[in-house]
Amino acid sequence: MENKEGEFSIKEHSITRRFIIGLVLILAALLVIGYIKMSLTTRAIETNRKLSHTYDVITETKSLMRTFLNIRIAERGYLLTGDRRYLQEIGVSSYSFDQHLIKLSILTRGDEVQQQRLKDLKETFNELIVRAVQPILAFRDTLTGEVTVHIEEDELNQLMEISKSLSLELESILDQIERSEYELLAIRQQEVDFWYSLDRILAFLGPALIILITFLAGRGAVVRLDRYRRQQERDQRELRSARDRFASVIKGSNLGTWEWNIVTGTVQINDSWAALLGYTKEELEPVTIETFKRLTESEDFERSFSLLQKHFRGEIDFYSCDVRMQHKDGHWVWILDRGQVISWDEEHNPLIMTGTHADISKRVADAQALARSEEENRKIFESMNQGFAYCQILLDENGVPNDYRILRVNQNFEVQTGLENKNSVGKRITELIDVVEPYWFQYNGKVALTGESMTFEAYNAGLHRLFRISSFSPEHGYFVMIIDDITQQKETEAQLIYEKNLFETTLLSVGDGVISTDAQGNVQFMNKAAETLTGWNAEEAKGRRFEEVFKILCGKDRQACPDPVRQVLEQKRAIELADDTILIARDGFERYINDSAAPILDARMQITGVVLVFRDSTEQRKKQREILSLSFTDPLTRLNNRRYYDQVKQELDTEPYYPLTLVVADVNGLKLTNDAFGHEAGDELLRKVAEVMRKTCREDDIISRIGGDEFVLLLPQTDALHAQTIVKRLNAALQREHIKGIQVSVSFGYAVKEEDGDHFEDTFKMAEDVMYQNKLASSLSFKKQVISSLLERLFSQDPTLEEHSRKVAELAASFAHVLGYQEHQIQEMRLAGTYHDLGKIAISPAIINKSSKEMTRSELLEFKRHAEIGYNILRSVGEYAPFSEAVLHHHERWDGNGYPQGLKHEDIPQEAQILAIANIYADLVGPRLHGACVSEEEAVTLLRERKNTQFNPVLIETFITKVLNKA
Repeated sequence: MENKEGEFSIKEHSITRRFIIGLVLILAALLVIGYIKMSLTTRAIETNRKLSHTYDVITETKSLMRTFLNIRIAERGYLLTGDRRYLQEIGVSSYSFDQHLIKLSILTRGDEVQQQRLKDLKETFNELIVRAVQPILAFRDTLTGEVTVHIEEDELNQLMEISKSLSLELESILDQIERSEYELLAIRQQEVDFWYSLDRILAFLGPALIILITFLAGRGAVVRLDRYRRQQERDQRELRSARDRFASVIKGSNLGTWEWNIVTGTVQINDSWAALLGYTKEELEPVTIETFKRLTESEDFERSFSLLQKHFRGEIDFYSCDVRMQHKDGHWVWILDRGQVISWDEEHNPLIMTGTHADISKRVADAQALARSEEENRKIFESMNQGFAYCQILLDENGVPNDYRILRVNQNFEVQTGLENKNSVGKRITELIDVVEPYWFQYNGKVALTGESMTFEAYNAGLHRLFRISSFSPEHGYFVMIIDDITQQKETEAQLIYEKNLFETTLLSVGDGVISTDAQGNVQFMNKAAETLTGWNAEEAKGRRFEEVFKILCGKDRQACPDPVRQVLEQKRAIELADDTILIARDGFERYINDSAAPILDARMQITGVVLVFRDSTEQRKKQREILSLSFTDPLTRLNNRRYYDQVKQELDTEPYYPLTLVVADVNGLKLTNDAFGHEAGDELLRKVAEVMRKTCREDDIISRIGGDEFVLLLPQTDALHAQTIVKRLNAALQREHIKGIQVSVSFGYAVKEEDGDHFEDTFKMAEDVMYQNKLASSLSFKKQVISSLLERLFSQDPTLEEHSRKVAELAASFAHVLGYQEHQIQEMRLAGTYHDLGKIAISPAIINKSSKEMTRSELLEFKRHAEIGYNILRSVGEYAPFSEAVLHHHERWDGNGYPQGLKHEDIPQEAQILAIANIYADLVGPRLHGACVSEEEAVTLLRERKNTQFNPVLIETFITKVLNKA
């Protein structure tokens, strides 16, 4: 037998070993196949992503082509018809072209060839707009009569040829981009097909390999499974026996049981679980967690669910929660819900949980009743207005009371005595107060020792308060004090006597008028202020009817106001008169008043008369009108503000004011003025525009500033012809105005609302659209004119600066040529050299004329702002934007110690490095404001000394050897 058992044990270990080896082989095969599949899928997904990216590039390219064609169509449409809506369409399409170009630039970020094509595309498009579209639109604006008469003019033909040539070039670039992407699309499609082919082959071979390994391991698994089945049968018999015993215990204890499959959400319950709520098991089935949620009060369910989550996370060993569940007949049953998870998966997620329900309604009801009783007693105790103190009397060696100890107090003890509750309980009164009068011990001692209650008034010098004490004894040696602080009451009684004597004196001297009447409305009393305001003497007015003495009118219609005394007597309540009430004095003088009337009541709350209090509010109304005027005024320009405009436009949008013209005006160059000269100059520009509008417009025209640089003119009873005359007059007046040497310029647009059926906002939108079209047409030329004016003004301040800028421009252009820049880029570098010091126009000449060593720290920081100011001015013009960054960074250093951003090495744009080298060299050899110039050889030596610190060493050598032709 022992040999057989040993043999069985050896076989069992052998089978188990083979089973484990088979599982390991299957797992290894699955991991290898899975890894290969995942790699193939990753490659396929990545190639698919690239394929989608290529589709996006092609889509954006086609969108660029459509946008470009829209511009061409709108250009021809405006040339043929003169309809200004085409101008708006060109503006929108140009903006759309830029947006699609930006998206395309982002999509092809890693492709240098495509990036170069996009750069060429942007330059060609800008050239098309500047050289063809804008001139054609400007040419069309000069035409009169039928456009077909001018078709054969040489200027137009030349512009059309330029437009055609640039359009063909632009289409060619777009075709190159599209062909390149289609070629890339074909290559990536082949890659996708290749990876998916490999994936299909692996999908066939993988399962075959797994089946083979599974078959080889299966024989060992069969034996293992058979043994497991026999063991399972034995376990089930034992489990049934244990369940029978457990069921007997559950039945005897009348507990409801539940078993929750957390994965499926189903719940198995016994009959007792359902009976606790008045149901049968069949009525509730099928039972899920939703059944529990439906029967449980929502707040209790949330609390129980929170405890369940803690149990699932292992924070608590058992789940236990008291909840209210609804009985079948509608009332609530308190249930003690308890349970524990009995099965977990490998990741320690709960699978099966069991538990019990027990009815604890009686226990909860008893506890709630006790809590309510205690709470009611506590509320009574704490809600007492008086202070409460439970004390123990203390005796000396002769049995005479000489102290007492405080054992318990309520919340108002602190309010009544001023002693802190937390510091009082457990202390003797002599520990809390330095001075305690003997009668405190005498009276309370008598109460504590004899049981006789007593009420007395007692003053305490230590607390400086007078108290009314009600003292009684609940048991021998102890007493309770009900404490009332009557210090204020006594002081009030004394004060009342004083105030009674003072009252009449006060009424006679107050600034407000006071009149009192009897119950019949006859005047009984008037103070001095009332005499002054009404013109009546108090003695003369006494006994007269109130309405004879106090005559009032309503301000709006000047009709007699209702008698306030009669209103109070009839309505039996206080009233106030309207704010625009006018009092007519006995001599006929009128003044605005504020007043109120209230009944005089006796002890039985019966009306015995009326008291009227009033004051002169004429000056107050005047100040209110001034404040109202300020709330509708723009503080900068003193014109009407947006709030006033929103209110008055509704008043004017009515029949008497039609035709109503809306003129929308936008100040040109406000941001440019702010950037160049600061916000004070910008404010001066807005004030100047407002002043011109105020002087030029008619008296009835309403001018409002509704935004930063936006104004609206409301011209009532004004048609389009008169509106055009007013706008021309405004433009003529503005052309005579200048700010900091810059001509004031405003873009106007107007529209007319002819009748009530038109929408006001539609009219405003039409005027705004025309304004934007005019602004678009004039903005570029205006900004270029402003920048030229600024440069001329800068050169006039410093005679050496013009020659220096010319020298920097030539050196920068030559350097760019040597480095292989294209012709348009060379011209941009020439302009960058010309404008590189433009930002100095906003710097005080007193600072510019100092050397860096003479400047204070704040002056040096102010001087360094000129690069950013020049950048902000130049980038506002699209033609100058490409080289504005070179101006911004031409004071950066190779070692990172430059300004304004502290860039270093290759982070500095090459154009900025070129400009920096040309600027320093021109400054060394040319006319200098600070210090003498040096020879070319000395300048070369100084440049080489600054290699690797101020300049790129490679660019320095290139500049010296190929631009300056120095060895």
